[in-house]
Amino acid sequence: MLWRKKQAKDGTAGGSEVLRPAALTVELDGSIFNSKLDEMLRAMEEQAGVAEFIGSLQTKHALFERAMAKDHLGQLDQAALDALMETVFPARKRLPGALGRLELQAVRELLERLVYGEGAVKERLDAFVAAVPVEPAQDKAGQKLNGKVRRSAWDFGAELLHFRAPEQYPLMTRWVWDLGTQSGAMREFIKGGDTLRETPFDDRPETYEAVRVWVAERLSERGFYRDVPYLVDLVFAWAYTDYMRAMSSSMGLLEAEFGGKQDPAEPVKKLLGIDPARRGGQSRVKRDTVH
Repeated sequence: MLWRKKQAKDGTAGGSEVLRPAALTVELDGSIFNSKLDEMLRAMEEQAGVAEFIGSLQTKHALFERAMAKDHLGQLDQAALDALMETVFPARKRLPGALGRLELQAVRELLERLVYGEGAVKERLDAFVAAVPVEPAQDKAGQKLNGKVRRSAWDFGAELLHFRAPEQYPLMTRWVWDLGTQSGAMREFIKGGDTLRETPFDDRPETYEAVRVWVAERLSERGFYRDVPYLVDLVFAWAYTDYMRAMSSSMGLLEAEFGGKQDPAEPVKKLLGIDPARRGGQSRVKRDTVH
């Protein structure tokens, strides 16, 4: 496992936990990786370069590390919670209304159990998702809305874990891999993946870690040794953006998710929650979508 030396210095339950990569049962394709990396680097160089994207992710890490520090979490206020949700694209719309049903202290306790609680990380993440309140579903529309809230909670919890400790935990959001829809960035690196009826990935953290390690190894072969966790995130985001572009011609997926014509790297920023804030600093956190 990569980055183990630093993990050994990190503290307890959220610090000492080590994810060992699962054994993958499918072959990943280095030529696909190289093609996507080259495309990504070219697109980012047309802006300010990959360093700017890495810098934005480092800033996000600093925000999460500070807010989720064990000696600070008990003082987390609503503004700090909103700042975290602001940087998690899938959670901005659905999750604030759901968490707003809880007292802030209850939210703090949920976050503390997620990050520092006992049990394996998958168990803690599942428990966090289950604890986010939803309205009793009266019909299929209500069930669908509740499903969106639960999925947003998963993404928020996954980003809390990863961006607090990016070397320790892989990014486990649904756009990286979604077992239910059999889609995500990880699938895009499978050799002959387009011909598979079912992708042989599960949703264990160890599986996310295995693919992350594989991408990190490919990066080292290309001479990238610094900021590897953030580079892996960027490669995943670019791969998923490629998938959305491919689907977009027939389904309008890219436009539906991100709207309008975008520069090639704009969806990467949105997926990773590092897209520019609205003019005037207006929050994108919405609390009026859960009824």
